Amino acid sequence: MKPLVKTVATTAVVLTALAGCASRSSGGSSASNAGAGGDTASSSTPSSPASPSTSASSSGSASNPSDPGTVKYVSPQGVVLEKDGVTLATEVNWGGCNDQPQLVVTSQDASKVVVELKTVSHYRVGMMCPDNMRNGEATVKLAAPLASRQVFDGVKNVALSVS
Repeated sequence: MKPLVKTVATTAVVLTALAGCASRSSGGSSASNAGAGGDTASSSTPSSPASPSTSASSSGSASNPSDPGTVKYVSPQGVVLEKDGVTLATEVNWGGCNDQPQLVVTSQDASKVVVELKTVSHYRVGMMCPDNMRNGEATVKLAAPLASRQVFDGVKNVALSVS
């Protein structure tokens, strides 16, 4: 009789996990990837354990509007100025329960531009995350051409080299 109880309990755990995945994949619209300026927060509110990856999830994955996720701001690995002179870009990696990272300008003035990489994780305890990894680029348009202004990392408060 004990093997039957163990099988029923295991089946219940698997069905619960699948129900969680099904509810995640059936609702809502994907998060916006608008990266121009309006974000000014520079810290996150840790409400769940950190996911193994510090970057963010698939931009095409559906997010539940009632689950905003855990927002974290991290340092960009490097910044490139596009040919137009007003667009900054950085390479990003994301996967699992994360949204695609967004490069955000937290402040800019006549002498400097401060940027951070915004990541959003929808990881929850007991939820399985897809085992996929994506690579891409996060960009943000400045209010004015970069010209001679310096770019600073808003997390570490250090100057970034712009290539």
